Amino acid sequence: MHPRGKLILFLLLCLLGTNVAEAQQRRFNSELEKFCKEAVRDFKSIDPERKQVLDDMAEQLSRKKLVLFTCKTNTRRTLMLQVWAQSAFYYYGLYNKTAFSMGDTVSQVYPAVAAVLTESGFYCLQLENKEAKSYSISINKDFPINILTSKNELGNVDTAKTVVVNICYEEEVSNLSMLQGHVDLPYPSPHRYDHSPEEMQQYRTLNRQIATEMLYLADRTEKVLIRELKGNR
Repeated sequence: MHPRGKLILFLLLCLLGTNVAEAQQRRFNSELEKFCKEAVRDFKSIDPERKQVLDDMAEQLSRKKLVLFTCKTNTRRTLMLQVWAQSAFYYYGLYNKTAFSMGDTVSQVYPAVAAVLTESGFYCLQLENKEAKSYSISINKDFPINILTSKNELGNVDTAKTVVVNICYEEEVSNLSMLQGHVDLPYPSPHRYDHSPEEMQQYRTLNRQIATEMLYLADRTEKVLIRELKGNR
């Protein structure tokens, strides 16, 4: 084979290998895949008013690349939303969309959050040489890329590229929630059930609601993008 032909073949093989690796990294394990399919079937259970908010978010996300969930603290709902939003983007092939979370306080993963995400099929690894409640959370054990990206300070937030979502009620809102044009999508805090007999059931209920709504958001975003693509032909 001519040297140039060998080079082209080598580059093609490298590209193919990269694509296969990326596909594997974004491949859901069977347990998580099953959970997502069940959540998708629950779209009809979403409250109509919340559906309207999610539809509006999808319209924004069709033009923006980032979604940022924020609350005064960043340990439970915001982290669950980020994990499920990023996973939902992967589920619908929206690989250029990224989810973040942020609060006014330093982030830690509350153990019940890691527990319900693990039950759902996520791979949750407690990190060594870190704070006791630090985790890496991924959709695939074989390729454990951490999809949990949260900080108490992200720098300036470019609202031209970011959908900012306040997920807390009035007494819990973060400073970031004051940004003009933010979206309000509040969830009840499970905090009051911590260390009680009802704790895990409350977190499971919240986890299922968040999973269903974030998958719906990604589904609607995909549909908006397809609609816009057809309209530009």
